[in-house]
Amino acid sequence: MNNKYFRFIQLGVTILAFYYLFNFFVSDVNLNDLNINFSLDKFLIVVLFFLSNVFHSIGWSKLFSQDENLDTRETFLFGMKSHIGKYSFIKFGNFFIRLSQDYEQIGKKRFLGKAAIEQITLVLFGLTFGLFQFTLIGNEIIKIITILIINLFLIYSFNSFVMNKKLIEIDIGTFWYYLCTTFIQFSCLLYFFYSSGLNEYVYYAAIYLFSSAISILVSVIPAGLGVKESIFIFTISGLVNKSYILNLLIELRILLIIADFLSYLCSIYLIKNKN
Repeated sequence: MNNKYFRFIQLGVTILAFYYLFNFFVSDVNLNDLNINFSLDKFLIVVLFFLSNVFHSIGWSKLFSQDENLDTRETFLFGMKSHIGKYSFIKFGNFFIRLSQDYEQIGKKRFLGKAAIEQITLVLFGLTFGLFQFTLIGNEIIKIITILIINLFLIYSFNSFVMNKKLIEIDIGTFWYYLCTTFIQFSCLLYFFYSSGLNEYVYYAAIYLFSSAISILVSVIPAGLGVKESIFIFTISGLVNKSYILNLLIELRILLIIADFLSYLCSIYLIKNKN
């Protein structure tokens, strides 16, 4: 299979992503019950999620481009482009888009290894926010600091027991970008739940991130559509009106999709005008 044909696969994955999103909103979302006001608050949330995608894509570029002798900027742009792929019915549609950067040159085993490292890293960072659900620590600031320390320990452990023993070669700076990605997402969620008028907004932001990490592990549904929200509602059950929080979650999902779509459009434009 040459790179030309693989680009057709990338196009197919992208079309399927848009079809899946369309079907999701037509079949599973009652748009009449939504009351989304695209105010300055919502614009800021989209910008923050977009910024999270930027850091995520920089992390991927640093993780992958050097070993493959690929252009760092182009790898970053394909990373930005790939965010839309996670909505295709193929669970790993985003990785198909990344592979289309240069299918013939890219080593497939190295690609799969680096992709696995990325996913494991982001899932572990997300799972640490479950501390808000299971810990006896009462102070929210102490919880956040504890989570940060745990994540730094994870980075240190990987550096000490994997990289220093030459089991795999990865620039340690890559993990800082993924850690920034996670905490920017947390900040987005904080602001969203705060602007929605919920008192326990810090708790909700942490549990949503925690639910996102679990949905990656247990779900084959693209982008965890519906699964992430179900895990979140189950975890916080009894704390807030189910109908109200469901509408908020659908609104949040729409803002996430907009940020991913903007990432896709931005990358398409920059790739076409890279010269």
